[in-house]
Amino acid sequence: MTTDPLPAPVDAAIDARFDDYRDALFDLLRQPSVSSTGEPMDEWATLVGRFLGEHGFEDWRLVATDHDPLVYAEIPADPDAPTVVFYGHYDVQPVGDETDWDSPPFEPTVRDGSIYARGAGDNKGQFGAHAFAVDALLAADAFPAANVKLLLEGGEESGSPGLRQYLDSEASEIADADLVYIADGPMHRSRRPTLIYGHRGILMLRLSHRTANSDLHSGNFGGPVPSATNELIEVIDSMQVDAGDRIAVDGFYDGVSVTDTDRELVADIPTDEAAIKEELGLTHFASDRPYYERLLLEPTLNVNSLTGGYQGPGGKTIVAHQATATIDCRLVPDQDPDAVFDAIHAHVEAVNPDVEVEKLSVFPPTRTPVDVPVADDVRRTLTEVWGEEVVELPVLGGSLPAAFFRNVDELADVPVLVVPYANPDQNNHAPNEHLDLDCFENGIRTSAAFLCRFADSA
Repeated sequence: MTTDPLPAPVDAAIDARFDDYRDALFDLLRQPSVSSTGEPMDEWATLVGRFLGEHGFEDWRLVATDHDPLVYAEIPADPDAPTVVFYGHYDVQPVGDETDWDSPPFEPTVRDGSIYARGAGDNKGQFGAHAFAVDALLAADAFPAANVKLLLEGGEESGSPGLRQYLDSEASEIADADLVYIADGPMHRSRRPTLIYGHRGILMLRLSHRTANSDLHSGNFGGPVPSATNELIEVIDSMQVDAGDRIAVDGFYDGVSVTDTDRELVADIPTDEAAIKEELGLTHFASDRPYYERLLLEPTLNVNSLTGGYQGPGGKTIVAHQATATIDCRLVPDQDPDAVFDAIHAHVEAVNPDVEVEKLSVFPPTRTPVDVPVADDVRRTLTEVWGEEVVELPVLGGSLPAAFFRNVDELADVPVLVVPYANPDQNNHAPNEHLDLDCFENGIRTSAAFLCRFADSA
């Protein structure tokens, strides 16, 4: 059973306007705002700004960057009131093969209690919940004494270059924040409300190796002539021990710190390892150690791709003269991505100095202490709205732009919390992305109730 944390007039406003909120979300979902195609996003950003203006954020504007524009909106209350910055993104992933969709990806459709469309959960339905919460509070004449700011970017699915530029500059609009609140990603697979205190970072790199000046006949040259594929595999194998359970690179684990609180949170995460293996078609995991301990508390070194030699149909007996591998390392707080890259580079050079190592991209890890007082406000709100105990994750296994907020000096110690509103099976980045209507409604109620509690707790 849920307990109602909202004043009755706010409840009534959400009930009365919910169909309108769904229709307004549909308007957002009809926008094919795919950032990775390189097309200008100004039109979509303007439409998002107008959407915010129609739902209480009369003070909105576009923030120009060298990349996609940001949309900034605010409802100021009082300089002495607490300030929350809601972050989200209006760009979406490409749709892929449209024949894999049961309905057109940019024609939102309701089926079986869910809204199907690209961007429904990632992230238009989730940042839309903040706007609808503000609208309901204003309609009920119950807006709390809190400064509410909304910052939406148009390049999250492309590495957040515009957001990073903005945050590397003065970012004066959000420098007074007491909390950065991110509704993104899916809830835990148990469908219980979820609170996440940080995320793993990511280091992507490429290994390239070349031996001879062309592929050679393996009968005429195999044996004395080195194979680029064999030698690159040897380098990759040298970086891992125990079937990939540990990384055998000196310095790779420098900075890794796991607290007792982290381990306690992970131990409390509901886990059905047999069900996960069945769902994924696995016969085994990479380690016998606990699933979420591996996923959330430890860094990884994962080979994304390995190519070399003949790639055509049939077979071809050659000694490959070149090979390439791309690798991602998921990093945990407090690892330094640049230091990890240097450690890998030194390791590769020691094993085979002819292998080239190139850094492709970096997302730093980050986390907020689990004992920050505002986390209790979020936790209590989630429990009351969703009617379930909260699943708490010390970090998210993936990577978000949350760490980049630390680039603003004034935000270096400000809590950054991730509070996903989307159902665990939302299929973000995949065909048939969808947001369950009950999650959408609970997201609106969560944002509204949190703002009330946030103001009262200040």
